[in-house]
Amino acid sequence: MGLLDRGSLIYNRIVLMAGDILAGLTILAVVVSQSREMDTIALWVVLFIPVVLFFSFLCEVYQPQKWIFKERLIRSFAAITLSLLFLAFFPAHPDMGFWQLFGVMFVFFLAQNTWQSLFHKSNDAHFFAEKILVIGTGTIAQTVENLIQKSPGKYALIGYIRTPKDPVSVDTSKIIGHFDDIVTIARQTHAHAIVIALTERRGNLMTEKLVTCKLMGVKIVDYPSFYERLTGKIPVEHINPSWLVQSRGFLITPFIRLLKKLLDLGFASMILIICLPFLPLVALAIKLDSSGPVFYFQQRVGLNGNLFTIYKFRSMQVGSEQDSGATWAREDDPRTTRVGTLMRRTRIDELPQLVNVLKGEMSFIGPRPERPEFVEQISRVTPYYAQRHAVKPGITGWAQVMYPYGASLGDAVEKLRYDLYYINNLSLFLELYIIFETIKIVLFRRGGR
Repeated sequence: MGLLDRGSLIYNRIVLMAGDILAGLTILAVVVSQSREMDTIALWVVLFIPVVLFFSFLCEVYQPQKWIFKERLIRSFAAITLSLLFLAFFPAHPDMGFWQLFGVMFVFFLAQNTWQSLFHKSNDAHFFAEKILVIGTGTIAQTVENLIQKSPGKYALIGYIRTPKDPVSVDTSKIIGHFDDIVTIARQTHAHAIVIALTERRGNLMTEKLVTCKLMGVKIVDYPSFYERLTGKIPVEHINPSWLVQSRGFLITPFIRLLKKLLDLGFASMILIICLPFLPLVALAIKLDSSGPVFYFQQRVGLNGNLFTIYKFRSMQVGSEQDSGATWAREDDPRTTRVGTLMRRTRIDELPQLVNVLKGEMSFIGPRPERPEFVEQISRVTPYYAQRHAVKPGITGWAQVMYPYGASLGDAVEKLRYDLYYINNLSLFLELYIIFETIKIVLFRRGGR
């Protein structure tokens, strides 16, 4: 399943943004056509689309779920207002002053909400839904139905196909036939896709029947890939080595590594230069708040399982783990200092990790670097944890923006599902998407502990 396949976690956001881009280009075409001096067009015209897209993203206008109309209007209004205030500072041609900018923003506001309403109404229409046949009747097949129910308008369950050995956990009224008749059922129901969701796989399938369905134009999807598409994570408990080998992803080419290296150096250098004047103030606040060093050094597991020393601003009392040993951080952690609490919520304590990025020990984006003690614990209870070390750990990442701060073994396993999704779908687009989500999280102070 591709990152931007129809029905994927990000697909709806991209479609919504594409509609706004088209609306913005149409509005700008009208504005430019009315300008008497084409060479003196206002600077805000050039910045208009990037700015409105950024603030709309920041205000969470582009969400796959359907907001109630009032809330959608409020979010859109906030985005347009912020865009207007930002663009008003840029020089404008006399023929293109503030009130014309205001008019353009108002028209865009109407276009954005009209487009959003049409999109969500079309998503609700079952006419556009992808018809799904599910092979299997066990708990995994039931999970597929639950996923479909959480994605209204994207998919429609036709029914379950019984197999000789799979147990029955689903509603028996939804079992519409036996696997022996899968070709006929797929043809009669006009199925778009077949999801293989077997609890017991051995001796259950005849491959040639699935090949026939595929030649009829029906997509054949296994459960892990379907789950990955809808949730943005990989079900580690339902995959095997052959799935990893046959997946379209998990191919980290030298070009991708070079691209990530360039992004790492660029973003780390830029942020470090911007923050450099404020770092002495952070150091002073730490010293005044509690006794002990300004920086905190700790061993973490990096690329290929190699250990490295991570740099952080100290946010806890000195000797906080002297008696307890390595302990997961938790919400309202009593070991955290007053300044440390603020730093953790704003992610300021992680700024020294930019030095780790410049040294090549970390990446700007990647799985969270864990302590060796925790890696050993997690590896004992879940497979494929070592695969997350195929890329450098990151300051931010897919798991960090999709899931709260991990505070237990269960959280670590859940974040592994997101980490594997990131590695499987590693691309420039996903890197940029994570960066914008990180900006949103830092500004709204979500997820830190």
